[in-house]
Amino acid sequence: MRFKKSPTYFAQYAGLKVACWCLRILPYHAAIAAGRFATGAATKIMRKRFERNLKDISLAFPDKSPQQVKEIAYKSWQNMGQILAEVVKLSSYSKETFKKHVEIRGLDILKENQKNKVGGIIHIGHFTNWEAFGMAVSVEGLEKAVLAQRQDNPYVDEETNRLRNIFGGTTFHSNHDANPFLACVRWIKKGKMIGILTDQNILSTDFFMNFLGRPSAMSPITALLSIRLQVPVIPVVVNRENGKIICQVETPLIPPTEYSPENVRLFMRKLTDIYENWIRQKPENWLWAHNRWKRENEAKKWLEDNPQCVP
Repeated sequence: MRFKKSPTYFAQYAGLKVACWCLRILPYHAAIAAGRFATGAATKIMRKRFERNLKDISLAFPDKSPQQVKEIAYKSWQNMGQILAEVVKLSSYSKETFKKHVEIRGLDILKENQKNKVGGIIHIGHFTNWEAFGMAVSVEGLEKAVLAQRQDNPYVDEETNRLRNIFGGTTFHSNHDANPFLACVRWIKKGKMIGILTDQNILSTDFFMNFLGRPSAMSPITALLSIRLQVPVIPVVVNRENGKIICQVETPLIPPTEYSPENVRLFMRKLTDIYENWIRQKPENWLWAHNRWKRENEAKKWLEDNPQCVP
């Protein structure tokens, strides 16, 4: 039933629409408080998933006390509700009002890239409110696309994509389009930027790498595209300051000049190190609810059998 419309999926979608309507009629900060309360309360209902998050956090941060681990996990769940509330509210605003809530620092880097038609890959992950950054890029008049995984529920997926691109934009689906790699290549060759959400739970990949100290299956597409097309990778991390969403555009990374499996792995290690550093700085801002290590045993065996591939 994956990606197929069904009564169950429609019921889930209807529930989401009701929740969005409730959030939309509330003032901005009240909507955020409501969203955080709802997903915070969900930790009591979805106990198994929450307990798995506690385990993952404790393994990633062995120096943290059980209370600190629980606090990180709980705040991460609250952040999910805040993301929904922010996206619902922001998508209903004018561009001028939107800018009062979201700021891109380092915007000149993106504008210069578009002006010169350099093309490139925005290296971003499930931090704070990554969707707000994508919306902000369009609000600022920049042309962008994103590579994202399609959600199983087609109704919810369509609504998510509508809100994601409400100010403009294009979405390629890594787990649904016939050939997302070629779609990304065509887009970048036009001198355009594409945002790729880093994921550590790729079912179809044979690319394995340690992530937060544990073997994980991830996609090397960012490194592959960057090296093959010789375009920069632009890291972007999202945080909040004084109630405002701050999207920090960091210094672009230039890829190795020659393609080789070794260079792909080394460049991916560099990108993953940046990503891990963001998580270690503010672990509560990362989306721990996803299971990043579903293929840990398989990844561990592969890395043991191929020690030369562990940078």
